Amino acid sequence: MDTGRRSRKSEIRNPKSKASSNKLKSRKQENEDGEISSQPGNNLKHSSTDGDGPESLRHLEKSLKKQWKRYRKAIKRCQKEFSEKAVHRSRVATRRLLAIVELLGGFLPAQQIEKVQRTLKRHLDIFDDLRDTQVQLMAVSKLRRAFPAARPFYAYLLNREERFAKKTRKRVQQVKTGRLGALIAACRKEVAVQRKTRAPKNAAALLVGSLDRAFARAKGLRTRIRARDTRTIHRTRVAFKSFRYMVEALADHLPTAHDQRLSALRHYQTMMGDIQDAEVLRAALDRFLRKHDIESESARRLREELLRRRQWLVQAYLEEADQLHEFWR
Repeated sequence: MDTGRRSRKSEIRNPKSKASSNKLKSRKQENEDGEISSQPGNNLKHSSTDGDGPESLRHLEKSLKKQWKRYRKAIKRCQKEFSEKAVHRSRVATRRLLAIVELLGGFLPAQQIEKVQRTLKRHLDIFDDLRDTQVQLMAVSKLRRAFPAARPFYAYLLNREERFAKKTRKRVQQVKTGRLGALIAACRKEVAVQRKTRAPKNAAALLVGSLDRAFARAKGLRTRIRARDTRTIHRTRVAFKSFRYMVEALADHLPTAHDQRLSALRHYQTMMGDIQDAEVLRAALDRFLRKHDIESESARRLREELLRRRQWLVQAYLEEADQLHEFWR
């Protein structure tokens, strides 16, 4: 048996491990804003001997039902009251539902999982342009006083936000959840069968395996990061985000998923996300400058400032990049 895998499993099963000693263990709940809040609770121990596999599976089965309801509620809220807050909640609910399905990968037919993934990712794509533009507006608004070229750029982004808001609102109204609901129901039914028939050790191993694979993807992409190519950081972020949401979905049953660890996961993801936002902003400025006649010196100063900030974010992330190895052993 692989020694690396053995050490990871022992960390999960043993609440007295070094990584989790003297830490507050808590039951994690999702609040209305999609963040993780904590309430005191007990962790299940020794998944291979005390039945943690079936208990974790039962937890995920219930979580799948609950998250499906949250997802539908968030979509309906977006359709009824389209707002930045409603969009944020819908995106978070979608990602959490996706994470639960991916955690259950070892118990469900691959084709079934792929259909759910494709549908949920299409729903996430609906919000991309609007979300990016809103983030860009917040960044550029702070630059308008010091950089004259930021003022017409800000006006340009406002127009884009209005256009994307109309487009996104229309596409959200077209979202239908009936077919996806049938897929989720089939997943729940299959998980219920698997929970009753799987041996505890086997169920635990499959759940750990899902986390192992998600972490291995992120870790592998981390080794390919190149400071001058932010796309390599973005690919790592996408993989890491999937791992992080999977950990949060199973947090009740992971002794090491205490508040400090979850906070560290969010911080690590945010560092990479800030870099992607900076890169998308730079690309948006370049498109703007190609289409508009802006005084060259003013444009140059603004672009150099955006590049400087992006470089600072990249350097700050690279100094902490290897922290990733501490998140799963």
